[in-house]
Amino acid sequence: MHPAAVTFDIGGVIYSDDVFKRAVFIALNKLSNGVTQDEFDQVYNTHLKSQSGSLRSKLCEKFLGSLEKKSELMQIATDNWIFTPNDLYKDAKACITAMKDTGAKIGIVANQPASSVNSLKSDHLFELIDFLGISSLVGIEKPDIKIFELAIKELAVDPAKAIHIGNRIDTDVIPAKKLGMKTVWVRRGEANPDPTDDDLKQADITVNDLSNLPALIAAL
Repeated sequence: MHPAAVTFDIGGVIYSDDVFKRAVFIALNKLSNGVTQDEFDQVYNTHLKSQSGSLRSKLCEKFLGSLEKKSELMQIATDNWIFTPNDLYKDAKACITAMKDTGAKIGIVANQPASSVNSLKSDHLFELIDFLGISSLVGIEKPDIKIFELAIKELAVDPAKAIHIGNRIDTDVIPAKKLGMKTVWVRRGEANPDPTDDDLKQADITVNDLSNLPALIAAL
């Protein structure tokens, strides 16, 4: 396959999901009587295995008793949800550059705060990107298929000639497939650590990292 466009998730694909994990843990401890790392990890890891629902809602209900403080939780978390060069996966820029060099347009489709744009700029990725589908900027969050439709529209490509790269089956692979895009499931970050056989068949390509991905896409 020689895609006309390639869209990338950010967390778990370009930058480590540990940044959000740390940020929301800090926020929970500011709004509660205290949450231990073990308590937090139990809810977090159970969520990864379920690959359904909102992690933010689950954390609020478990540690704050209701969803009443969800907005406040996310406001505090967002203040600490900032990617640094140390959070950038070493294979990310090479993969994006390789796909750009094939002539493909590059898009971002990600549930992220606006601060992620500054990180993309400081790590010299921003200049490679043709469309920024960041949820806080476009007002749409995955798994809503409309964010993928917006990417296809702005990149001006046939969805059948585009491929999306993400680390979640529920919010990346499934909605992109519904639109007719090819898909890559990257098994890191918030990816389900215990996938079923059906999970492993969902995407057109399943990888643990991006190191050999351009060649795998070319062979698709």
